[in-house]
Amino acid sequence: SVRAEMPQEKIENPDIGRLPGEMGRSIAVDGDTMIVGAPETNLEALSDAGVARIYVRDGLGGWTFQAELVAGDAAAGDEFGGAVALSGDTAIVGAMYDDTGSNVDSGSAYVFARSGAVWTQQAKLIPAGAASSDWFGCSVSISGDTAIVGAPMDDNRGAAFVFARSGANWIQQAQLVPSDGAMDDLFAASVAISGDTAIAGASGDDDKGSSSG
Repeated sequence: SVRAEMPQEKIENPDIGRLPGEMGRSIAVDGDTMIVGAPETNLEALSDAGVARIYVRDGLGGWTFQAELVAGDAAAGDEFGGAVALSGDTAIVGAMYDDTGSNVDSGSAYVFARSGAVWTQQAKLIPAGAASSDWFGCSVSISGDTAIVGAPMDDNRGAAFVFARSGANWIQQAQLVPSDGAMDDLFAASVAISGDTAIAGASGDDDKGSSSG
């Protein structure tokens, strides 16, 4: 028989005045810390700028709000929080519609570090050669001092970028592309990393039929 498990807790969007927010479009958990993205949250006049919220397990069977993460250079339409990931006291948040200079929707990812209960933006990640509509930050993952960020429309094929932390600085270490990459593969639309191993999905790959993946 299959037993249905009841949820431990339901966490709802607290910002009635800022709805819609799409809280829960992205989620991640590591130990007793959880991050939840709400990429269509408005910040005053900045429509769909986006936020990410941190919750910690309170020891009583529930979860308590700890912090709201916001991009230091938040802008309308960035959709910060569309992708989130956690590793220990470090969080990474994607904003795939962020503009880099004149590059519209090139995308970016933000790294936040926790000290005690305070979260501070540590870095803004932008890949070398960023171009319009790359959607860098569509997917993110982090493991210790290494992060991977997907840009599924890079060169219309997709790429994943690996960054390594040294002190408080994050440096691009590699650009990952598949050996058989093709147009509209959407390579790196999803990514994950653990230790020295990374994986990237290509949902538009056509090897076994159109968009078989």
